[in-house]
Amino acid sequence: MKYQQNIEQEWLIDEQENSLNIVVTTKVSSSKLVELLAHFAAEYGTSNKDIYVQVSEVQFSKDNEVTADIWKKEISQHVFILDALKTKDLPIFSRNHLKEGFTVHSIQELTPQEVDFIQKGENVWFPTRYHPLCYETIADNSLILRRHNELIGWCVVLPSTNQLLMYDNLFVKERYQSLGRSLSLFWHAISIQLKRTQMKYLTFVVDGENEKMLKVLQNKVHVPLVDYQKVTVFKLMKTD
Repeated sequence: MKYQQNIEQEWLIDEQENSLNIVVTTKVSSSKLVELLAHFAAEYGTSNKDIYVQVSEVQFSKDNEVTADIWKKEISQHVFILDALKTKDLPIFSRNHLKEGFTVHSIQELTPQEVDFIQKGENVWFPTRYHPLCYETIADNSLILRRHNELIGWCVVLPSTNQLLMYDNLFVKERYQSLGRSLSLFWHAISIQLKRTQMKYLTFVVDGENEKMLKVLQNKVHVPLVDYQKVTVFKLMKTD
């Protein structure tokens, strides 16, 4: 059922046996979000069910975090859509961080030994979320990163639409992790995209806990930014 109140937002409510799930279907600003959460707390706070609220914000700022004592943030994801050509030309890519034996290759060039190395490395040297071999389809610009023939990372890209590629999985082994190396690998994938495909745009998701990446994007991403939304799920905390 759809509801609209005088706070000029619309939402859907899915009532389950033990939970009330509210999805706000119109995008909101940070100031409106505070008002919305207060409304939901007043309206449903006495329910004996778990109350969840999902909202989408449209203004990108790593500092626009909403704090509310009675609401716990369950999930926070920043979704970006960028112009690929403008992204490739950003000044943050002007420095090459892949020196001293680092080489970039197509993911199709994985050796049988490296495939075995990956399969045995799940939840050992990389989390399951970053498994690069779990996809049915990947784009041609999906890459692996080696250092002196040791596999240390990858950038897995997925076709999304006929104009959009999703950069879904960017990982560098902990020993070699640095934001500069990850960004350089990302830049290589964009360069191949622009040479080999007609795809004009790219998209990726940054977890709300990844403050380092969000800080970089804060002052760099506005030129190529085509669309953005921050998806957050809040849970109402029980009070005695």
